[in-house]
Parts: sequence; structure tokens; C-alpha cells
Amino acid sequence: MANYATYPEVYRRPTDTIVDVVGNGKAALLTLAASAISMLVLIFAYTDEVNPFATPASLYVYAGAGAATLFTGAVFALAFAGTAVVTGARRIGVRLRGMPATLMSAWIVSVVLVALFPTDPGAAVTSTSGWIHRFAAVGVLGILPIAGLFLAGRLRTGSGRAATSVRLLSVAGCVLMLGCLASRLPDMAPSWSVAQFLQQYPIDGLLQRMLFGVEIAILAVPAGMAALRAR
Repeated sequence: MANYATYPEVYRRPTDTIVDVVGNGKAALLTLAASAISMLVLIFAYTDEVNPFATPASLYVYAGAGAATLFTGAVFALAFAGTAVVTGARRIGVRLRGMPATLMSAWIVSVVLVALFPTDPGAAVTSTSGWIHRFAAVGVLGILPIAGLFLAGRLRTGSGRAATSVRLLSVAGCVLMLGCLASRLPDMAPSWSVAQFLQQYPIDGLLQRMLFGVEIAILAVPAGMAALRAR
């Protein structure tokens, strides 16, 4: 009768599927790191072309081929990391069903749309690509912090510390999201006194980049948990 000693190649352990590889947490952590590093390079290497305090990050696509490639790569890496976190949720005992799954899916789609459809170079929206980008950008900035609040509730059974971290990061993300919305007041309601103040001290670019970092951190928590479980 055939056994392992006779035919060892027949009894090898099954190889990991693509779902196992993507969802083991390590892929998410690597792409999150790549996304963060790319954004840091953009912030410090292209300061003359794009003001990191006052200018939206989307305008890096007009700062040269190198900047455009880095920005698009950073955004796609973020989308992949989100997909990897959703795929690996079961590894940490989290069932992403209902509202969390819907929000995460909507956020991932928004991130992909931002990468595929560049914004217009000026403040005015003059193209279909620009409109798609603007609406998708709202989803990128606003959906994940809300999804994180739901995710924190699901993480509570597995790790109280991780749940607390995700909740605090999500609250910080919601605050930054409101700040990003308020920073658009000079365009939407220029006669308001608050809008006039914000026009004198534009910080919408800084708020966007801070929120980008917070979203990376939100995803890194469950990704790190999945990576530890996969060891």
C-alpha cells in the first residue's frame, strides 16, 4: 500500500491558494508600507511642485512622470491592502458581513476610481474624469474611518487592544474628514467668515495627507493581527 515513505511527493501539504497568500496579513503590511513610503517621497521630494500643506495630493499627477507614477502606485497599493485586509479577516476571527463589508467594498472601489481617473489641474471641474475623481475622493476620505468604527466592534472579541486602537484611529479619521470638508468652504461658501479664514490659512492638503496616514494605520492593525496568526 502506498505511503508517505514510498511516494513522498504525493503526500505533500497542499500549497496555499491565492486567497491564503493575499489574506495572511503580510501582503497587506508590505503594500501599506510601500504606500506610506511613496507618499512620504512625494511630500519631501516634490515640495516645489506641490505644496503639501495647501494642495490636494491628487495634483501630484501633474508634477511630472515620476510623481504621477508614485502617486498612482501609492493609491493602488492602498486599494490592494484594503482588499487583503478584507480577505484575511477570517484569519483573525472577524466576519465582515453587513455594514462593515459594504463600507469596505465601497471604499476599495473609491480608491481604485481615484487612481484610474485623475483630477483636473485647476480648482474647477472641467472633465468627466475630474467629476469621477472628486466624488470618489469623498469616498476615500470619508468611508474608511466610518468602516473602522464598525470593524472595532467586530475586533473586540479577538483583541481588546486592537479594537481600541482601531476605534481611536477611526475617530481621529472622522475628525480629519470633517476638517477636509470644512477646508472646501472657500469654494462652496466663500462669503462665510469661516471660509474667509480658511482661505487665508489653507491646510486642506495637510489634512488630506494626515488622513491618508490614519487610514494606513487603521488597515495596519487587522493586517498585523492576521500576519501574527499566520506565523
